Amino acid sequence: MQLRKPLLTLAGATFALGLSACVVPPVTTAPTPSPQPTIVASSPSVTPSASQSASLDANLGPDGVAALKLGMTKAQAIQTGQATEISGTVGTCGADGDGRLLGAHPADVDDLDGKLFFSATSGQLVIIGATSSMATPEGVHLGSAYGQVKKAYPTWEGSEGKEGVGFVKVPGNAEAFYRIYLDAGQVLELTLQAKDQDCAE
Repeated sequence: MQLRKPLLTLAGATFALGLSACVVPPVTTAPTPSPQPTIVASSPSVTPSASQSASLDANLGPDGVAALKLGMTKAQAIQTGQATEISGTVGTCGADGDGRLLGAHPADVDDLDGKLFFSATSGQLVIIGATSSMATPEGVHLGSAYGQVKKAYPTWEGSEGKEGVGFVKVPGNAEAFYRIYLDAGQVLELTLQAKDQDCAE
């Protein structure tokens, strides 16, 4: 809201003009003051900036992350503005050029943090790695404990019982599954994967 200075009343303006001319005319009657307008404050509408719109504090699943969806080509993924380091048109199954989600902070090139995998065969996005700022709609995220995983996905079983790699169907998307890797009792890797993909187990 912008505050505006009130206008001088007619008497005030006459007084100011009189001072500048060094003559003060006699005032016979004071003008009737006009009523002040009532100001009603309203909440301004907020439009998110481009960087806020690209924020990925969002759900991983059931079909992608925000506007970035499984099945997109690299050109379509770039247009969402929610990925970085994507180059070329051919998928490389997570190698150079497949890119990462905005906001990813990988420890090294092999880190799955926000890593994207485009199929070398179809060229489509087939795997999305979670970042530390996102969770599945059921609440599982990097760092979740075994009990949280089993509560959200009772069918999850790790390759080593309560640990290792396990897969669960994605609620609300029959064409995708979650790959969840637990070690020392917590989720260390979490990816959303297309059912038909040629990049990983």
